Parts: sequence; structure tokens; C-alpha cells
Amino acid sequence: MRPTPPKFLLRFFRWFCHPDLHKYIEGDLLELYEERVKTSGRRKANIKFALDVLLLFRLSIIRPFTQHQSIIHTAMLKSYFTIAFRNLAKRKFYAGINILGLSIGLTSCLLIVLYIHHELSYDTMHTKADRIYRVGLKSLEAGDIVTTAPLAFTAVEELPEVESATHICHFLSTQTIRYDEITIVEEKIYFADSTFFDVFSFKLLAGDPTTALTEPNTLVITEEMAHKYFEDEPALGNILLVGDGKIPHKVTGVVENLPSNVHFHFNMLRPMASLALSRVDDWFSNSFVTYLLLHEGAPPESIEAKFPGLVKKYVGPALERYLGVSLETFAEQQGIQYGYFLQPLLDIHLHSNLRQELEPNGDITYVYIFGAIAFFIILLACINFMNLATARAANRAKEVGVRKTLGSLRSSLVGQFMTESVVLSLIATSLAVVATNLLLPSFGNIAGREISSALFTQPWFLLSLLGLMLVVGMLAGSYPAFYLSSFRPVEVLKGKLKAGARSSGIRNTLVVFQFFVSITLIICTLLVYRQLEYAQAKNLGLTKENVLIVYGAQRLTGNQQAAFRLALLDKSQIVNASVSNRIPPGTISTTIFRKATTEEDAILRIYEVDYDYLPTMQIELLEGRNFSQDFSTDTTAILLNEAAAKSFGSKNLLNEEVVHTGSGRTYRVIGIVKDFNFESLRNEIQPLALTLTTRGSYLSARISGKDVSATVEQIESLWEQYAPDQPFQYAFLDDNYDALFRAEQRLGKVFSIFTGLAIAVACLGLLGLATFMAEQRTKEVGIRKVMGASESHLILLLSKDFTKLVVIAFGIATPVAYLIVQKWLEGFAYHTDIAPLIFVLSGTGALLIAWLTVSWQSVKAALANPVDSLRNE
Repeated sequence: MRPTPPKFLLRFFRWFCHPDLHKYIEGDLLELYEERVKTSGRRKANIKFALDVLLLFRLSIIRPFTQHQSIIHTAMLKSYFTIAFRNLAKRKFYAGINILGLSIGLTSCLLIVLYIHHELSYDTMHTKADRIYRVGLKSLEAGDIVTTAPLAFTAVEELPEVESATHICHFLSTQTIRYDEITIVEEKIYFADSTFFDVFSFKLLAGDPTTALTEPNTLVITEEMAHKYFEDEPALGNILLVGDGKIPHKVTGVVENLPSNVHFHFNMLRPMASLALSRVDDWFSNSFVTYLLLHEGAPPESIEAKFPGLVKKYVGPALERYLGVSLETFAEQQGIQYGYFLQPLLDIHLHSNLRQELEPNGDITYVYIFGAIAFFIILLACINFMNLATARAANRAKEVGVRKTLGSLRSSLVGQFMTESVVLSLIATSLAVVATNLLLPSFGNIAGREISSALFTQPWFLLSLLGLMLVVGMLAGSYPAFYLSSFRPVEVLKGKLKAGARSSGIRNTLVVFQFFVSITLIICTLLVYRQLEYAQAKNLGLTKENVLIVYGAQRLTGNQQAAFRLALLDKSQIVNASVSNRIPPGTISTTIFRKATTEEDAILRIYEVDYDYLPTMQIELLEGRNFSQDFSTDTTAILLNEAAAKSFGSKNLLNEEVVHTGSGRTYRVIGIVKDFNFESLRNEIQPLALTLTTRGSYLSARISGKDVSATVEQIESLWEQYAPDQPFQYAFLDDNYDALFRAEQRLGKVFSIFTGLAIAVACLGLLGLATFMAEQRTKEVGIRKVMGASESHLILLLSKDFTKLVVIAFGIATPVAYLIVQKWLEGFAYHTDIAPLIFVLSGTGALLIAWLTVSWQSVKAALANPVDSLRNE
């Protein structure tokens, strides 16, 4: 039966004390009375209860309850913080481990939160973003973003849901710009409709958005371009010479510099009125990126439902003119469903990976991955705190017992321990905010993003950060607080509490979880780098090393291009040289060829190359011959890759004729080349045709590889002789291929960083636990040494428990990491194998890290003089 105080004392308390006291503290008084009866007997408990009632009666007379309650709460909070700081100062080592672990965890979390916020903020600057949709084309295997010129304004006329439309053309985006003595080759110069600023919310600093893109031979430039060419002069009304023809263009608008979080960027905009192709009513020539602005409340599904009608009405007749077949027959032959679909503007950056994207997009998968990493790292930091707090519970057990004996309530003890946890979290959060601001520029460079710290000035973010601090503090301190406050004072003071025994199972589980996360990250990181190495070392079907690409070769007029190429071949460092209108990796031109005899069609990518392209790129010829100047008929010859030959369904295509459906021109197949990767390894090798040209936009020079910088200087010197007024632009082919894997390279670097941080957090916790366990087993180690145990045996004894935990974590992490990496590799048409050695290395590495972490304390304990540990026995 539960002991209760004498009835007269309870009646006195209820009659004469303030009524609000009954509501708030009567239950605590009864719990306190019960504890005192168990620890010191009923008589002493009655006396102390009477004194408590008299004190409360006195306080009720002097002040209203609400006032003295406030005083009591303030005093309690002050005491909580005072004791918390004393305990932190007393236990500097463990406080340092906790603060450092939480700081690392919170810094990692904040960096990733800022990265995720940046990724999710793409295109949100546009005021009508939720009503803007990009039109995609269902014609190739992965879809495309380019559509026809007439689509945009046909949609406005025939689809009542569409309020406005605009399209841009980016295929002529590199142009030579001249102003006075300045000559620069600029990129990202797009053609745009006059409605461009009706749809998008790019801010014009000068000019009228309604007329800026209406007249031919005008330009809208960015603020950065205006400063580059005109410095402090007003840009509006000034003239820039554009292109090789030095066509004067008047500046009619200046756009505020574009933010980083938009899915396409431009330096200059030219009006569609300057582009003849935009006025061609051709529904089968796709060269434009189309955006539709829908009316408020208009459902995009209703537009997509009407697209097949537009395709049948306009695309069908154009297809019959090109191929002489109906749209239905073409779709059946090619196994595709030709048509259009809509992409929400806000989804493009993270959810779109179509062909010919304006810029490399992000990937929602990586957002999920980084979010999970942030969660697990902060969780590891919380686990460290819980592990160390519960492990050291016995060291504070007597403190808890004494405080309970002196009258402390369990709620007060929970408040005390929670306060210590929140103080730790406050210190760690402050350090994390400082570290995040210092590391953010470097992290942004690694992630390939211009990540801003402006979120730290937003009230909602600061409140969220405060909430995170409190949640982390309470989460990290919750279990220790309730665990420590549950000790029964009688058992504690009699020494019956076994140090850390009650929580050892939970501690071991949490250590296993920590190393499960760490090993999983190690495996994933190693396999990401293995895939990158595989991609860079894979036989691409051509030799990408030591090939220098000169851009803008079309600027060499007349016979200059041929003369420049011959002059290069006179240099001993130049092995071979070739001109072409396309260079790998990547293609722009896609067209349809038809076999002249069987009417079989094939969708082919097309490269226009000269006689020396194959030897320059070192592409293997499997059948037939290469283009040759000895054959005048080679102007109508064609080379096919293996994939193109298969797409025609014939085993022997040599000397067969194929017809280009667009022009009706007939070509004879003179050779089959080995498949080579001219796109990303994420895609399978597509059918490709090589046709002959004697002029090209690119000049590829294979160099010897000796003294590369001197070779580049010689090529530049020759360029200045043949094109003195043209800037020299070049790149190396292997660098262009490496750029295809830039996203994966960044992923690998980010994985490496956060894997290292996760391991650091786990090792901090392991170090703290190893130190504590060594302290707890000091006397055991001393006795074993006296009995003859060797240092190596003692080190093994102190390390084996942690070894078991790491082995268990490895067993759990292996299948999980395998499934994660297998899913990621499915995104590559060509990928490495998941080698078992990676898992063995990861487990061994984690085990070595754990051993190194605990070995210092194990060796220290094993080498200690047993006299010091046994002198008090």
C-alpha cells in the first residue's frame, strides 16, 4: 500500500495554502513523501513533509502563487545551468568529444540543408513559375527537349488553356562579338521570341521588355556583358558586331545578372526575327525549345490530351512529305510513339534528363541521398552523446542518489540532465554555424553549385535552426536523462548498481548502427570511384588522349582552312589533323535514312567529317574502306557504325544505297566502322552515320604528346597567321569526355567528405567509450597483470568487444550497400562490376579504424602500473 502523510497535514496544506498549489505540486509532494519513507523512514518523512507545508504556507501569505512560482522556476533554471556548466568543466574530455561530435554532425547537416534548399529553389524566381511548362518531344529513346518552330504560337491559337508561349533556339549559341578593339568569342547567345519576358521574370535594368526582342539585329545582354564591353557607359543604344559577318546589333535591353538557380543561363538574347529558320513552317524540323504559359487554373493534362490532335493535323502531313509513309506506319516501324508532353518548369532541374538539355541538370536521387546522409550523420552524433552519457551513468549514480535523498524530484533530475544536453547542443550549434559559413564556399566548389548562406538571415530558418538545436539536445539527452533519474537511491548508496550494465546492450546496438552507417558509406564511395575509373579507362572505340580540338574553324574563309591544316601537318609534333562539323562527345543532328531497295528506315545520328577523321581519332574500320580523295564519287559515300548497320537489319550493307529522307539524296555505304562512344556511358551506343565534308567548324589535331604546351603555342601562332582577327579557342578531347562524368566526380568527392565526417563522428564516440571502458576495467587489468597477463593479451582483451561490434555492422552493411550501389549503376548503360574485394576492403578498413581508435586507450591501460590501480583495495 502506498504510504501517505498524516491527514491533518494534508488538510492544513489544502485549507490554508494557495489553491493553485494543489494543482501544481500536490502530486510532487506525495511522490517526495513516498521516496523519503523508503529511504529514511516514516517518522523523518512526516517531519520533512510538515516543514515543506509550513514553507509553502509562508510563501502563500507573502506573495500570490503565480509570483513565487515564477521565482522558483527562475531559481531552478539558474541552478540547472550553473550545475550544467560545472559538470562540463569537470568532465572536459567527454564534453569535448560530445561537442566536437555534435558540431561535426550539425555542420554536415547545415551544409547539406543549404545544398538541398539550393537544388529545390531552381526557377522559383519566376513569378508565374507554377504555370510555365516546357514542351518535350517523344521521338527518341530518352525523349528530347527540341520541338518545331510553329508549335509555340499554334498552341496559343488552338489551345484555349494556353495564355502565352515562347521558344528559344540555342544551336548557334557561340558567336564572335566585337566592340572597338575588343574581340571575344561568347557562348550562350540564344535566339528568343518577343514574348520571352512575358513568360519569364528575368528583370530588365534598361529597356522595354515588350519591345526589346521585336526588331531584327538587336540584342538584350546581361549586366555582366554590359560591364565587360561598355564598362561604365550606358549599354542601351550601343552597337555590338555579332558573328563572322560583323553584323551590327543594337543593344535594346540589359538584364540583371541571372541567379545560379535557374535551369538555363544566357549572356545575350537575339530576336527570332533575325533567324530565318524560325519563320519556316516545318513541323518535322526540331530546333527550338518551347515553353507554354497556362491560364490560371488550366490543367496541363487537358493540353497533353490535345497534343495527339496537333500531331496528326500538322506533323502527319510533314512526315508523309519526308518519308512517304503515314505517322502510324512510321511509329510502328520505329517502335516509338511520336508526340509531345509537358514538363513543369519547377521539375526540370531535378526531374529531367532528356537529350540536348540546355545545361546539365541535377538529380532528385542525389538530393535524397544527401538528405539521408545528413540525417544519419546527425543521428550518429546523437548516438555518441547517448552512449557516453549512459556509459558514465554509474559515475553520476551517487550524485543522483544523494540528490534524491535530499528531496530532489525525478522531474527536477530530468530537467537537470536535459539542460546539460541542451547546453551542449547550444555550444555545438554555435560552432556549427561558424564552421558552415567558413566551409560553404569550398563545399559549393566541390558540389559545383553557387550555394548562398542567405538562409541564415531568414527568420524562419533561424527559428528552424533553434528548433533543430532543441530537438537534437532533447533527443540526445532524452534517454540518459530518464535512465539516470530512474536510479533508486537505496540501491545506489548501497553500491548495488553495476556500472553501465543495464545499458550495455543498448550501447552495443548503437555502436553497431554507427559502424553500419560508416561501412555503408565507405562501400558506396569506393564503388562510385570504381565506376569513374572504369568510365575513364574504358575502350571508347577511339583514342581520346593527345587530341587537341580547335573551335571556330569555319572562320577560316576560302582556302584558308585547308592551308591551315596543311601548315599544321608540317609540324613534327602534329601526327594528323582533320576537320569536321561534329566532335565527340555529343551530337546535335539526328535524321532519318531509308534503304533504297527495301524501304527500311533508321533514325541515325550524323557526323560530317573529312578524309582524315578516322586516322586522326584512331577509329577502327571493320569492313570496306575509308573516304578517299582517289574516288570522286565519295561525295555521296557514307560510313556507318555497327549499331547503324544493325538498325537496317542487314548483315552486309557494303555498296548498298541509303536515302536521306530530308533531302532525298542517295548515299552508297562504303564502310562499317567499329562502334565508338560519342555520348555519355549512361547511354548505349546509338546508330551513327559519317558523311564527307571538306570544311568544318572544328579542327582536330592529334599531337605527339611531347612538350604539349609548346605544341599548343605553335598551333596558336599558326592560327594568328591565318586568322589574325579571330580569337584562338581550343580544348583537349579527353577533357571533353571527362566533363561527361563531372556530376559523378562531384558525387564521389561529396561522398568522400561526408563518409570521412561520419567515420570521424563514429570514432569520437568509440574513443569516448573505449576510454570509459578502460577506466571501468582498471582494477581488472591490474589484477590480470599481477597474475602474469602480457600487454598484448590485455590489449586484445580490451579491443575484442569492439571488434565483434564492427564485424556485426559489416555483416549488416554489406547487403544494404550492395542494393544501393546496384540501383545507382543501373543508370549507366556501361558500368563496372560490383567486386567482392570492395566489400572486403571496406570492412577491413572500418576494422582498422576502430582498432586504431581504441588501441591508444587499450595500450595505455595495458601499460599502466598495477600498483596505481590496486593501492586502494
